[in-house]
Amino acid sequence: MLERIEEIQGIGLLHDANGKPFKWQKATLLYADNGRGKSTLATVLRSLGASDPSPILVRKTIDGTLPPKVTLQFRSGHKVTFDGTKWSEARPEFLVFDADFVEKNVHSGGVVNTGHRKNLLQFALGEKAVAARLAEEKATADARAAADRVQSVIGKLSGHYEGTSLAEFERLTNVPDADKQILDLEKRVVAARGSALLLKRAMPAAVAVPAPDFASVFDVLRTTIESVEDDAEAKVRAHVSKLGKPGAEAWLSQGHTFEQSEECPYCAQSTSGLDLIRAFRTHFNTAYSVLKAKVSSLDKSISSLTRDAIVTEFALQVTNAASLANAWSDQVSISEIRFDADAAMGKLKDIREVLSALVSAKQANPTAAAGTSGDAENVKRLWTEISALMEQANKAIGDAKLTIETFRQKLAAEDIQQLSAQQKKLELAQKRHSPAVVALFGDLAIARASSTSAEGAKTTARTALDALMKQTLQDYQTAINTLLVKFGAAFQIEAMDANFRGAAPRSEYGLALRGKSVPLEGGPPSFGTALSEGDKRTLAFAFFVASTLSDAKLNTRVVVVDDPMCSLDLNRKQHTRTVLKEICAKADQLVVLAHDIYFIRDLRDELTPKDGSYQVAVFGLKYAARAYSDFDKLDVDKECQSPYFYHHGLLVDFVSNGNGDTRQVAKAIRPLLEGYLHRRFPGLIPSDLMFGQVVGVIGSAAAPSPLCYAQCLVGELNEINTYAGQFHHDTNPGNADTVVITPSELHTFAMRSLKVVHKGSV
Repeated sequence: MLERIEEIQGIGLLHDANGKPFKWQKATLLYADNGRGKSTLATVLRSLGASDPSPILVRKTIDGTLPPKVTLQFRSGHKVTFDGTKWSEARPEFLVFDADFVEKNVHSGGVVNTGHRKNLLQFALGEKAVAARLAEEKATADARAAADRVQSVIGKLSGHYEGTSLAEFERLTNVPDADKQILDLEKRVVAARGSALLLKRAMPAAVAVPAPDFASVFDVLRTTIESVEDDAEAKVRAHVSKLGKPGAEAWLSQGHTFEQSEECPYCAQSTSGLDLIRAFRTHFNTAYSVLKAKVSSLDKSISSLTRDAIVTEFALQVTNAASLANAWSDQVSISEIRFDADAAMGKLKDIREVLSALVSAKQANPTAAAGTSGDAENVKRLWTEISALMEQANKAIGDAKLTIETFRQKLAAEDIQQLSAQQKKLELAQKRHSPAVVALFGDLAIARASSTSAEGAKTTARTALDALMKQTLQDYQTAINTLLVKFGAAFQIEAMDANFRGAAPRSEYGLALRGKSVPLEGGPPSFGTALSEGDKRTLAFAFFVASTLSDAKLNTRVVVVDDPMCSLDLNRKQHTRTVLKEICAKADQLVVLAHDIYFIRDLRDELTPKDGSYQVAVFGLKYAARAYSDFDKLDVDKECQSPYFYHHGLLVDFVSNGNGDTRQVAKAIRPLLEGYLHRRFPGLIPSDLMFGQVVGVIGSAAAPSPLCYAQCLVGELNEINTYAGQFHHDTNPGNADTVVITPSELHTFAMRSLKVVHKGSV
């Protein structure tokens, strides 16, 4: 048991804190305002319990002049010290619940991560699973070490089997004549490597044969229009020529659109029977116009369909194909590839002449058909002869290509890559059965056997630990949920389990809230969003309490709880006191740090045994020089009493014993009487009235108001108020703090005030 914190130096606000005058008891309660050093003190004790100096070192006093130092006294005067770098000894009996416990084991910023679940499992298992956990850790370490040995041997082998896998390298058999086979393969590779360049040469390809559309030309040539005068075109052109002015034909076309019935739109004379008018109607007919346009475009079509480039471009591509084929003539025999471009050009010219003559005839008389079926057959025959010359050239190209392909296939029969692969495999086989590699594979076999055995031991240890974890966590879940019910929490934990998915075993659990399962992560909702800060703190405290109460060595533990009622409502505070009382009864020592003075008072009353079997120590941390903190005595009852009882105590002590500051006693008279009247007549006197106004309300009360019963006090109250009012700034501004007080006079008015309170009459 910790009996005394003699000193703490250079740690947070506890820069030079002296705790020698304060003896710690089995139950020790320490009060301090927020920011006065409670968390720092809890950190010191947590550092001691873990024998870890880092929590202290990071809290070194920022502007301090003293190095970190701690001196603690345990039973029989035994001292434990921290010298600024380390503790003089480990004290693992300390169990500390504080913000660090929550952040390390439960959640951080509303987030539950893998580290929290791993730490929570270790905390929950406690010493119940130490042996199983150590056995699993050792088996896991042994398995890892065995696996590392396997990898070490594999690493030594890695330089010997480049280009293949270890498994394939290991399976290679010994080849007695490997040297001779490798030499033969090298000769074949050299012979094939020279031929490889030939395979990159380009190959000739057939040339596409054009297919001109002569049929469309004959479609236009054979198109006629019925009911159109044959000589209309000649008559119109003769008339236009006679007019002899530019735009005459356009002028006639526009005038033609105004013709109605058989009357001239210009002179209104009859046009019936006039040949020229009939010729106009034919000439400006829409179908006729379309036909004329098509006939006019025939020249362009004939030029395109019979252009010389059809033959010259084909001849050029045949020449290119022949060049590519002839490039292989040093390897194979290539027949001549030729195209009779002159003959093709002559036949193309014949086609052009036939079509041109037909077009001229059509243009002379667009309404009459031009060209016979014989003309069409003649053109088709001529083009067929041209196509035959082209196909003959393509056949020669195809024959050359086939000859080259046959040669290439024979040339490619020797696969250099395959030959090289065979050579590489023979070289690997030689390495595989070299003495050094054979020895390494012997080491690998031993390492693999050891690894297999270690993995088996690891599996066995994990199975045992897993069974223990499941049972422990099942009991742990039941204990936690029982606590949550008593804390009045609206949620439970569910599916608490453990697994080995990480480097170390970790816990898994979920929340059940309002009939719904809430995951720790993901969502919404999730742990971070579904629980209030008070709920999260309650859950963390339930984790701590459940594990602590199930600790088989609890009777040797010093349990330290920092602000257990932080963010808790009244119901949870009540059960917190109950839980702490249970822990205190079973533990060697309970230390509670809190910022709620009323909780400290109630907890003291709860923990104080009726049989006096142990004592409860209560003290606090006070404000010290330079805004640091120091240990201080604490009168809990005085700190918790109401202003009414405080003022009553001042007057009683002064009247009975003459104690107290006379000005403070004088100032206490009026608020004491105000408190008395408010308590005697609850709800009848407005709370915002000054004392003189209160007396006025009583004096003006009418039956049946209960205030009438106090009207006998009005005279006495006014006299007391006249005296007491001179010590208050509201009735004596500027002079209240300078009025001379006569102790005997003050004694008289204090007695009169107490008589009013005690007797209720004058």
